[in-house]
Amino acid sequence: MIMISETYGSGKHVVNVSVHDTNGWGLAVFVRGGDRPHLGGVALASPGVEIHGKKLSSCDLWTITVPGHKDAELAQKIAKKICKATGEPVSVSLGIHVEHAKAEDIELVCANVDTAVTAFLEKYSN
Repeated sequence: MIMISETYGSGKHVVNVSVHDTNGWGLAVFVRGGDRPHLGGVALASPGVEIHGKKLSSCDLWTITVPGHKDAELAQKIAKKICKATGEPVSVSLGIHVEHAKAEDIELVCANVDTAVTAFLEKYSN
């Protein structure tokens, strides 16, 4: 089993993406960051099923949200991106909290997560 960890950003905008692989049978991802890392949402993405030789979707998604949290929205986006890129099932557990976050803070944190995920995908595909 391989574990790849990518950290991106600084201060309250820092995020860490840790991915554990199961040798082609799926990826378990944990994303944390901000002022108070926690668990706020989980997403599971699985390559779309084929019925009669036709793929119904590129990937199927399910989410679980801790009440009052928005983390599952970003977890779903990440799970889908990694699933489509790798063709493997992907679970993403995510918790990022930035105290008194403004729209710019949220945009920067999301951009940092995307950069870290892209860096992971580059390493994983090589």
